Amino acid sequence: MNNTFGFFATKNIRLCAVALVVAIAVSMTGCPNDTTTTNGSGNENAGFVAVTGITGVPTTATIGMPLPLAGTVAPPNATNRTIAWSVQNAGATGATIDGNTLTATTQGTATIRATIPGGASATTDFTQDFDVTVHNDDLPALRAIWADYFPMGNIISSVDYSWRPARVADIGNPEREALLIRHFNILTAEDEMKPSWLRPNPHVFNVGGADRIMNFAQEHGFRVHGHVLAWHSQSPWWMNLSESTPSGWSYTSDIPAPLPRQEALANLEEHIEMVMRHFGTEMESWEVLNEIFPSGGIATGVSAETWRASLRNTPWNRAIPLDPATGNCFIWYAFTIARRVADELDTEAGRPVGTMLLYYNDYNEDNAGKRNAIYFMVREMNERFARENNGRRLIDVIGMQAHYHLEGPGVGGAFGWGPILPSDVRATIERFASLGVYVSITELDLTIGNTDTSPITPSQERRQAIVYAQLFNIFRENADVIRRVSIWGIDDPASWRARGSPLLWDGDLNPKEAFWAVANPDAFIYPDGQPRSNDEIDAFLRNPRDFIDARYW
Repeated sequence: MNNTFGFFATKNIRLCAVALVVAIAVSMTGCPNDTTTTNGSGNENAGFVAVTGITGVPTTATIGMPLPLAGTVAPPNATNRTIAWSVQNAGATGATIDGNTLTATTQGTATIRATIPGGASATTDFTQDFDVTVHNDDLPALRAIWADYFPMGNIISSVDYSWRPARVADIGNPEREALLIRHFNILTAEDEMKPSWLRPNPHVFNVGGADRIMNFAQEHGFRVHGHVLAWHSQSPWWMNLSESTPSGWSYTSDIPAPLPRQEALANLEEHIEMVMRHFGTEMESWEVLNEIFPSGGIATGVSAETWRASLRNTPWNRAIPLDPATGNCFIWYAFTIARRVADELDTEAGRPVGTMLLYYNDYNEDNAGKRNAIYFMVREMNERFARENNGRRLIDVIGMQAHYHLEGPGVGGAFGWGPILPSDVRATIERFASLGVYVSITELDLTIGNTDTSPITPSQERRQAIVYAQLFNIFRENADVIRRVSIWGIDDPASWRARGSPLLWDGDLNPKEAFWAVANPDAFIYPDGQPRSNDEIDAFLRNPRDFIDARYW
């Protein structure tokens, strides 16, 4: 094996087998499970053993890769056991079967039929249909590549987004499910655990979509991070305001009056406890607060004494501001309520208190002023909690959303503070880690810079891949403090920042150069983080199997 860029090819990493599990649609025809059957003329065939089912049939295939077909016939003593295979419905896959081998040319779902002549009775065949998901993911598994460093995460949805048509549900979509199962091991609901989705009014607790996500995660062995308990955005007005917010309102003088402090506090506590208890001990972690600081404009010199002046003018901040007599505010209440419930859940699960982690999460965290404001907020909350609770930590993890840009502010269809400098990301991780907390990369995407829907150019794709490689090199170097790295979406068109083509797969679910940069950063950058030559990168892309250990494929 060529080890020119072989960081992952030579590192001794234990790798569990990765199994793709997909739903199997099954239909059967034949006789009941009697061991004696009757032929059409009424004569009994004593001793005939009918087939009752076929299991173990492969249910995923890769484009262009022959797939041997086989299955286990039940019961083992069935009289007839020879299986003949055929394509029942090729769909868009172009699937064909030659003998016992299936080949497909396009991704999608094909229905194949297993037929056992004379399997149901002496004169009746036994048939059983199986759905085979055909994908183009003949790729190394990202979660296996990074297993010794940190979990790899992504978002998930159980619903189609009418306001973003390319964002289709992941659950129930075989191609998207297969990608998630192969490459990631921790999930975050993109929207379905946000306050406005769960509790649009005080009398509704809408957990259907979130429960489907939890069921999928448990079925396939994913861990789950909860996003989010309290936030100024996507939260119902009744929790902290006296009246519904008008369309287009801002966090200035036109904000409706807040609820009385105790009423808002009661709503906050009820919501946090209701949500955390519903999802229970299965959650690995919860994002307690999100984005309490503005996008930018925070002075670099913000200090322990001045960070509160940088807080957003949000409904929670207005309803439950700082009480100078006690030092309590919405931040303190939200985290201490969540800590109490998390500790109770840990105890109920019979595991050490503190196992369930609590996050603060924000974006543009690479900006020095905002980074310092977050630092001093977390330091103050954790130092106070430690004094009152025998040295315990209140906030366990600072989440760096990592919604980054290759080019200037806001380019690519979402807010931003300017071109990302990997050195700023490194400085932010080190600054936060100095507090004795973990850091997670929670919502990573990297816009290329298009402000319309025009296709990305080869040079843009290469630049994006190099920066992804530089970022993952930094994550690798800081793996001792990084709790997880989560990408915010699978494919570009489905992204909330679709105009910037920010993700690892394109709209046909083909891997971009960014995927390969995440799979093997050393193929794109030198050890000092500087980009390799185009010739070197092209040599890797022509045959990545020469550079990535076979165990990961």
